[in-house]
Amino acid sequence: MAELNNLLDKIYYGTIVPLFALGGRILYFIFIQPMVRLGFSVTLQVCVLAVLIALCSFALRHLLRVDEKTRSFNARFARKREQQQALQLITDKYSREALYRITDEDLNAQYNYFLAHHYARYVIIYMLPIFMTLAWLNQVYSATVLGSPFVITIPANYFGIQGLSVTFLFLLTYVICLIIGFRFLKKKRHLT
Repeated sequence: MAELNNLLDKIYYGTIVPLFALGGRILYFIFIQPMVRLGFSVTLQVCVLAVLIALCSFALRHLLRVDEKTRSFNARFARKREQQQALQLITDKYSREALYRITDEDLNAQYNYFLAHHYARYVIIYMLPIFMTLAWLNQVYSATVLGSPFVITIPANYFGIQGLSVTFLFLLTYVICLIIGFRFLKKKRHLT
């Protein structure tokens, strides 16, 4: 077991960590460095990155064809549900119940399969970009770099809130962008 742990440590610390560090440096020079040269504040940099990640999430959503797959599944499921309802016309009670049970199990299996894939797509589209970006941003804008754990400090108040962290500001901007994006998609669907 010790040999396996040593091997996994070598793989993690020898390959994965340096790869992520290199990726972080590349992202820093592609995204952060130009904003620093343009004189963007850290707050604005975090907000711009959140908007870019939200746009990336919508691009992934389009690339993975989430809406098409959902519409297709809903149509197939509705057809099969109608077919199942037609079983009510069978006069033999035991045959009707047996067929209903079989089709119900099939519908449940198909729905669970769709749901598992649907949530996996949402993890890839929304959660993975958030976690990876926040892991990177919390290193780029650590408390030692900022001089404080907050990007925006708030004067003393009754609520005890001292400021807004990188994570809070990023997530707030990201969620606002998603809300705006989904409203835009909803209006676009209604127009077509």
